[in-house]
Amino acid sequence: MDYPTICSHHHIRTVFLMCVVLLSLPLNAQNKGTKLNLNIRNATLESFVKQMENSTGFSFIYGEEVKLTRRITLEAKQQTVSEILQRAFQNEPIRFEISGKHILLYKRPMPQKPVSRKFTISGYVTDGTSSETLIGANIIESRRSTGTATNPFGFYTLTLPEGEVNLGFSYLGYEKFHTHFELDKDTILNIHLTANNQLAEVVILSDKRDAGIKSTAMGTNEIPMSQIQHTPTILGEADLLKTIQLMPGVQAGMEGFSGMYVRGGSSDQNLVMLDGIPVYNADHLLGVFSIFTPEAVKNVTLFKSSFPARYGGRLSSIVDVRTNDGDMKQYHGSFSIGALTDKAHIEGPIVKGKTSFSFSARAMPTAFFKNLIVSKDDVSPNIHYTEKYNYYFYDVNAKLNHKFNDRSRLFLGFYRGKDHFHYDSHEDYLGTGSSGRISYYDSKNHLNWGNTVAYARWNYVFNNRLFSNSTFSYNSYRMTLTGNMNDVKYNNDQTQNYNRYSSNFHSGIRDWSVRTDFDYTPIPEHHIKFGGEFIHHVFSPGVSTSKMQEVEGNVALTDTLYHTSTSRDMNGLEFSLYAEDNFTVSNNLSLNAGLRVSLFHTQEKSYLSAQPRLSARYEFGDGFSAKASYTCMSQYVHLLSSTPLSMPTDLWVPITRNIRPMYANQYSLGGYYTGFPGWEISVEGYYKQMKHILEYQDGVSFFGTSTNWEEKVETGQGRSFGLEVLVQKNLGRTTGWLSYTLSKTEHRFPDGSISQGNWFPYKYDRRHNISLCLNHKFSERIDAGVSWIFNTGGCITVPERATVIIRPDGSTEPGSHISQRNNYRLPANHRLNVGINFHKKTKHGMRTWNISLYNAYNAMNPNIVYSKWQMERNMNDYYDHNYNGKPGEAPTPKEEGKTIIKKLTILPCIPSVTYTYKF
Repeated sequence: MDYPTICSHHHIRTVFLMCVVLLSLPLNAQNKGTKLNLNIRNATLESFVKQMENSTGFSFIYGEEVKLTRRITLEAKQQTVSEILQRAFQNEPIRFEISGKHILLYKRPMPQKPVSRKFTISGYVTDGTSSETLIGANIIESRRSTGTATNPFGFYTLTLPEGEVNLGFSYLGYEKFHTHFELDKDTILNIHLTANNQLAEVVILSDKRDAGIKSTAMGTNEIPMSQIQHTPTILGEADLLKTIQLMPGVQAGMEGFSGMYVRGGSSDQNLVMLDGIPVYNADHLLGVFSIFTPEAVKNVTLFKSSFPARYGGRLSSIVDVRTNDGDMKQYHGSFSIGALTDKAHIEGPIVKGKTSFSFSARAMPTAFFKNLIVSKDDVSPNIHYTEKYNYYFYDVNAKLNHKFNDRSRLFLGFYRGKDHFHYDSHEDYLGTGSSGRISYYDSKNHLNWGNTVAYARWNYVFNNRLFSNSTFSYNSYRMTLTGNMNDVKYNNDQTQNYNRYSSNFHSGIRDWSVRTDFDYTPIPEHHIKFGGEFIHHVFSPGVSTSKMQEVEGNVALTDTLYHTSTSRDMNGLEFSLYAEDNFTVSNNLSLNAGLRVSLFHTQEKSYLSAQPRLSARYEFGDGFSAKASYTCMSQYVHLLSSTPLSMPTDLWVPITRNIRPMYANQYSLGGYYTGFPGWEISVEGYYKQMKHILEYQDGVSFFGTSTNWEEKVETGQGRSFGLEVLVQKNLGRTTGWLSYTLSKTEHRFPDGSISQGNWFPYKYDRRHNISLCLNHKFSERIDAGVSWIFNTGGCITVPERATVIIRPDGSTEPGSHISQRNNYRLPANHRLNVGINFHKKTKHGMRTWNISLYNAYNAMNPNIVYSKWQMERNMNDYYDHNYNGKPGEAPTPKEEGKTIIKKLTILPCIPSVTYTYKF
């Protein structure tokens, strides 16, 4: 049996204290019954002891093991020393003993208070300056090592046992806030965090529960707006989608454009949402820019692997964009003048603390001119020719936010974006002498396309554990092409005859939707989300109206109105219900399990889909963790397009009674390490199966028409698998990330309609993709950003050799042989972008000059690649006979054909300068 030794450290200290006490007994001490008045505020043990010693004359003796769990605050009126000490140490692991003029403090075990009740703390976490809600702020209870995070509307709820709680609130770019109190009832606690500008400039990715390495979800990244605004892009325009393209598993379809292709999916397999509302066209200028104005956006989250059950409708990715609610305390804003666009943003209170607004606008300066280019050409003294062109785009974001009380809030939002292009031509033919005008020809063609989004959203807190969000929205995308032509001939300045033709073509999609979401937290270990949505889709694939008039003399030869619809409006009704639970199984294991059930009804046929979702995270310790996930997704809409560009003539169509929904099953596995301070490393692998995907038949074009589109597509299957590596530095003057993607994507059509039923590479199958993004802060006045990308080439289809086609009637015509689709791989692309910002504080705000260089070393990457068959004469035998003296009859030069690959570079090295003023 082991016995404690008299020489132990504890016994020596105890004997020493007793000796001190015994030696001091003869000394005079203040009477411990003396009544005192004391006011102690937020005191540490050391400061409490010092104040008591100064007020009483007693000396305190205690060891290093004696510690407070919280600071002492008390007010004593006519109380004895003993009573004051009892109050101070009542809930602390400290006991005291008064001996003579000394007070001895000892460590004592804390009695476990029986817990019979639990209470809920809830509220909003907001910016302390603007009252803007903070999405994904972390709330941690340190005594129990449990916590939660705010939802997309800044609301949180946390249920804890009765007793003392110690809460910490943190958010990227803000100072941490701590509070402790006795929890004895349900409590509403609204927290205002103070911004830390230095941290806001250096943090890259969030550790919120819905995104990042510390979340249960896989393949999910939250991208701070500070990172988007510092990533150099074309013409100095900060672009949300261009920054997302630098993440692993994401790539652009065409070099330099903002189309997104995620983990082997097509561009229409991405659901881009503005405040929870789908946006059908997310591009301007054929895909060079996205529609999102950075000044209007406060949060961006990308999901590309384990999709939460509350999202659905696409196979490849979800981009959830949330806009500013508006400052409830003071007015502020910014304006910017750039190489291509001008921008303005302002927000502030309408009623302080109750109602606020946010307004942003962006436009090309050409929007304020009728014509950008006017070209005149006098072919001869009698013929005058004029051409007029213009192009512009604009975006407008507006939002109202009204707070009825801590339980109820109302949001009204509006977005309108538009692209416009027109081409007008006019030709006058004048006679000689007195013959006057002989004829004129006039043509006007206008093309407009864009999105409109409007919504009303109501947040309501039923109780501390149940939060609801209800949304009613309208969303539309519309393209309109109009043309007018006049051809008039005169005789002695009198109209002799004329032809007039006018046409109008439009296509688009309109949605009306109602959605309700609930957040329910019964206990800290379970965070449950559930809800439902109804969407009424109206598809207008192509409707045209035209009018033709032909008059000769005074006789009308033709006066006809045509109204045609290449495909009548099609209605689609979509219902969906979902439920998911993000729960903690143990200190090391957390799970997110969910189910989404959707029903799509069109053309008197219904499609029902059940989509399970599951993801898990296991924490090994020492910074190591692993995740695994399974996701099932379905998609009910398709985008018909014949070009890699984002064209306004692309057509949205629904599934039909003959075309089934697309489905995808994705399996993912990943490992993560956060052991180095300020660094995060992740490796994720995935395998994705796709069913009922569409490919267009050879030679088919959907340029502005959807006539019989079902007969022009084939339905097949696809598979994609890959490995994604991400190394990122989050802290310090230099931050950024390096990403690498190794992937392969193939399609197959078992009926043999394409490539004889064999697997063939997808056109955007790029084996290797590397992205490097760096930001460095030299000082408060200067910072710089660099991005570099490298990717191997995609695929195109080229003829391999010439053939002859024999028709049933015996006639022949030349043709080309193609063994499989996408049989030629393009060369690799690489590009460097550089940007530098110069800041200066002024009396009323901050002035910033941005100098950017897109494609800094002028890499001639092909933006457009096409092939053509070229016939050439082989003159070798002819030259051998005539010039080398070969005997015999001179041969006839042979015609030989070969495939020529042409590439067009439209985005070389482009410098830009942008001026921004924030006030």
